[in-house]
This record gives sequence, C-alpha cells and structure tokens, in this order.
Amino acid sequence: MEPPPISTDISTSTILPSQTPTPLASIEQPVPTLISTFTRTPLTTLEPKEAAEAIRVLLQESVDCAAPCFWGITPGQTTLEEAGDIFSHFGLPMSSTTFNGKDYSDTRYEFDNGLSIGVTLTIQKGLVDNIRIIIIPEKQKVGTRREWLAYSPETLIKRYGPPTRVGLAADWGPGPFFSMQMYYEPLDLIVEYAGDSIIPAQRGTSVVCPLAVQFDSVRLWLGENPAYPPGPDVPLDEVTPLSVDEFSQLMIGDLDDACFMFDGNAY
Repeated sequence: MEPPPISTDISTSTILPSQTPTPLASIEQPVPTLISTFTRTPLTTLEPKEAAEAIRVLLQESVDCAAPCFWGITPGQTTLEEAGDIFSHFGLPMSSTTFNGKDYSDTRYEFDNGLSIGVTLTIQKGLVDNIRIIIIPEKQKVGTRREWLAYSPETLIKRYGPPTRVGLAADWGPGPFFSMQMYYEPLDLIVEYAGDSIIPAQRGTSVVCPLAVQFDSVRLWLGENPAYPPGPDVPLDEVTPLSVDEFSQLMIGDLDDACFMFDGNAY
C-alpha cells in the first residue's frame, strides 16, 4: 500500500534552546551517542522570516540533535504534544490521519526557490514512534553549495563516520532511475538519495557523482521499525569496486573526485 500523503504546509530561525549542537566526529571515530529528548519549555512562535531562516540553518548546518533525534524530536521519547509545540515554534501547522490502523501527523515547508521539507511522524500511544522526512532539493547551481547540506552524504559521514552499509538501486525503463541508501543501524537512521542523473543513462557501466548530482528527492527514516522504508537494493561492494570505508573516504575527499562507477547490468 502507498504511504499516507504528506500535507502541504510548513516554516524555522533559532535553534531549539534545549539542544546543544553536536560536533563533527572524525571518520575514524563515529559518534553514536544519542542526545536526550527535547525538554518541554514555553516556546514563542517565530515570525515568518525568522522561521524561514531557522529552517534554512537546520538544513544547511550540523546544528541539529544527533540521530535518531530530529529537531528535538526523539522516537520513543517525545510525545505528540511536545512535537506539536516544536513545530508550532516554527509556525508549522500539523495535520493528522489514520492509515492501515496507524496514526500519522505531518507538516511541510517550502522555500521560494523550490527547496521543501516534509516531516511525517508515526504516533503510537501518544508517543512519536518513528520519523519520516522527505526533502525536495532546489535546482542545484554550479559553484553553490546545497541548501540541504546537513543531510548530504559527506556531512553525515563526517558527523557519524562510515555507514553500517550502503546499497544501490537502479531501473532503466521507461526512464533511468538511481538511488543510493546509507544505513546507520546503531543510530536507527536510513538516508536515501534518488534521481535520474546517471551517465550514461542506459543499462551498462554508469557513473554517479553523489556530491554534485541533482537529486530529485532525499528521504530519511529515524527510529526503529521505520514506516515505508526503502525498497530492495544491491550492496555497494557487489556493483562497485568500493568497500564502505573506501566509499566514505571518497565522499569526504575532493568534491570533483567524488564519483564512482557501478554495474547497471545487476538490475
């Protein structure tokens, strides 16, 4: 069954006062330490311009709480009411729905340049059970950094170290499709990057450059037993010459060299 639709409304500026920015970890020493859940304190609603700037900072810089926490919301700890207070601080209205016997609450924010973020919370017994996030990137311009840099592969690898595993998926018809999944199992974090920018765009040996390519979507799943996780993939080392450690070093190296070939005949 298809996941419930994400609603179409959101807005941020100041970082939540109860969270302390997490320093980047070296690639040799990932930091799986979890940050405690958001402590409920009265929060004022930011003005629209302040909210937009706050959300922009959260998307661009590693100032958010550590996974599986997101914007101060921690699966299994944060209540729906507390999550609502956090979104309200950013001026983000929430909508709720029930699908296949599960309760969901969601919100969405879109910038003028086309960048948007949607957040869906799965609710169980009044607590946030898991979090699903979809980022629709802005049209990337040569020479400018991504406006969702906090969730780009190199940033996550610098912060958390090499992923537990990396998987690739591809489809060649009627049009090309490529996705790359990074799994951080100790953190209950999955990130998927998906798009059609494959060279050449046909079955065979293709090249993808994850740090420079225009992705159509970036999805994150936080928490145990995530709702509607990524589909099947092929392990990185079965379709590329790279191990996960080699892939990680490639992603945190020179931007222009962060490309790799994969065997599209495996799909």
